[in-house]
Amino acid sequence: MKLKPHTKQRLASWRVKGGALYSAIFISIIIMLFLSLMILLSYQNSRTTLQVLQTSQLHCNLNSAFEMAQSAYFTDNLNHQWIKNTFNDDSIRVRRSSWGAYWLICAETKNRHERLSQSGIYGVGITADTALMLVDNSRPLGLSGQVVFKANCYLSTAGIRPAYIEGLSYSGNPQNNAFIRKALVSIPELNTTLTTGMKAQQSFSPLTDSLSAGVPEQFNQSFSKKTLVVECNGQHLSKKKWRNNMKLVSASALVIDSTCHLDNVVIVAPKVKFLKGFKGRVHVIASDSITVEEKCTFLYPSSLVLLTDNLHEEGIKTIYFKNDCLFFGGIIAWRSGNTSHNGTRVFVKLDGTSQYNGFVYSSDYLHLEGEVNATVIASTLLLRTPSAVYENHLINCELNPKKWRDVLAIPPAFKQLTKLTCCQKVNT
Repeated sequence: MKLKPHTKQRLASWRVKGGALYSAIFISIIIMLFLSLMILLSYQNSRTTLQVLQTSQLHCNLNSAFEMAQSAYFTDNLNHQWIKNTFNDDSIRVRRSSWGAYWLICAETKNRHERLSQSGIYGVGITADTALMLVDNSRPLGLSGQVVFKANCYLSTAGIRPAYIEGLSYSGNPQNNAFIRKALVSIPELNTTLTTGMKAQQSFSPLTDSLSAGVPEQFNQSFSKKTLVVECNGQHLSKKKWRNNMKLVSASALVIDSTCHLDNVVIVAPKVKFLKGFKGRVHVIASDSITVEEKCTFLYPSSLVLLTDNLHEEGIKTIYFKNDCLFFGGIIAWRSGNTSHNGTRVFVKLDGTSQYNGFVYSSDYLHLEGEVNATVIASTLLLRTPSAVYENHLINCELNPKKWRDVLAIPPAFKQLTKLTCCQKVNT
């Protein structure tokens, strides 16, 4: 059948109009998809931006929590309690407790969707202008061998004098006289908050501690949980790789082998002994003695604390270092009561071939020798050699607390006058 010319023209016109319609529909679909994609990207961008802002706010909350924990505003009734922010729905919770001779601060914050937490070991800045502080006993300090003062030393008004000990005479150092200051009648007392916190760690608290019957040889306890207490009565620990929020408790002597890798672990026992070659970061609280054998390394921040309050039993409790040791942190030997009365005394012996960095305190006696980059405070110097005992003497010692003043934080031993300093961030 043959179509008329006008019919052909009409069909061609319909084809053109149909093609234009299809093109318009196709373009509309493309535009719709593009607009949908833009809306989706805008939504995702807004959501991501909101999440970033919320996360940033949570990090700001954590910083605020740490600042609050260091302020006078923070009291016991706020400890481990949720505190709601006044300007949004976020909340923060701060837990501050003693960890060895340092502070442990755990901060936690949350909003409707997220939760963040962080913990850290805190101390105070090292007293870089004070190297040695002794009680004034009106007798000169005898110096033998190489003795170097690089910061203020508070000594008896009788000053210093050369001494001949174990075949060594005082070599003399012109700069020493420039650092000599007048000693006090008594050494500063430790902060009662510190001593109370250290004593509290010697006992079990169901609020903050949890007992464990058996722990694997490798274990890492989060600081967001309760402190894991492990009973190690009379054991010789070896091949243990324990980290963070753990407390090892023993009712008798505890021996730590060099095969142990302990990190941020508290050790509570009457006697603690570290065998040759031990390396770790520990906080020891003992009531009788702490013995460190040769070539031991205590990473920063560590603390060795000897606490005794037996005022009736005669005897000497000791912290004793042997050869070639390296220590970073705080060494404290403290006894309660008036040191002028009879009773148990404490004694710290630092070996001359070792290095000590941070803080050393003894309520009674101290054998001071070796490289001591620390602030040292003691009632009396007592030098023990293989052949004799010399009171008020110093041999082969360099005192330089300035070496680590921008790096080390020491235990908050005295009334807190300065802001706390973070020694180490730990896992949560």
